[in-house]
Amino acid sequence: MNERGILFSAPMVHALLAGTKTQTRRAVKGREGSVLTDSRSPYGRPGDRLWVRESFFAWGRWGRHFNEKKQRDEWRFADMTRECSHAYQYAADDPDLPVEKGRSATPGWYARPALFMPRVASRILLEVVSVRVERLQTISEHDAVAEGIERSGGNPVDSYRSLWEQINGTGSWDDNPWIWVVEFRRVEA
Repeated sequence: MNERGILFSAPMVHALLAGTKTQTRRAVKGREGSVLTDSRSPYGRPGDRLWVRESFFAWGRWGRHFNEKKQRDEWRFADMTRECSHAYQYAADDPDLPVEKGRSATPGWYARPALFMPRVASRILLEVVSVRVERLQTISEHDAVAEGIERSGGNPVDSYRSLWEQINGTGSWDDNPWIWVVEFRRVEA
């Protein structure tokens, strides 16, 4: 069993926590034709686990460090959340925190992008149930709902199309790209 991180936006984190999101679709990277002959998913295979990376707040401070490779000083965040007996906070929960602006050597709460979330800060763990490759537009109504789309009387596929284009850009639905379809279930860490 392997574990890897996967990024989710705040609305999708809400759907994961509510148990209404059990699938995700992600564009196949690289040469499209190779997906038919080389089906190694970057999202794992059944039994593997995905830990959710989401925007969060960490207690820490900023410091300047010399980067040998770039031959210059750069800012680096020192995460002190656990060593200072704090608990990570999550943007999807809209916590009431005194968040610091900019970078400072003074310890405080700082907003951190999902990309920089360490494994220890993740609160959602998913087990991969299945992985397949298909064209984007083959999504069924059932699968659109499994994507966490709320039923509001309209066609869930139309709602999913709108979400896809919001994330991937206008016209991306019409391109009908090959996508990874990852089905999962939430498990306890």
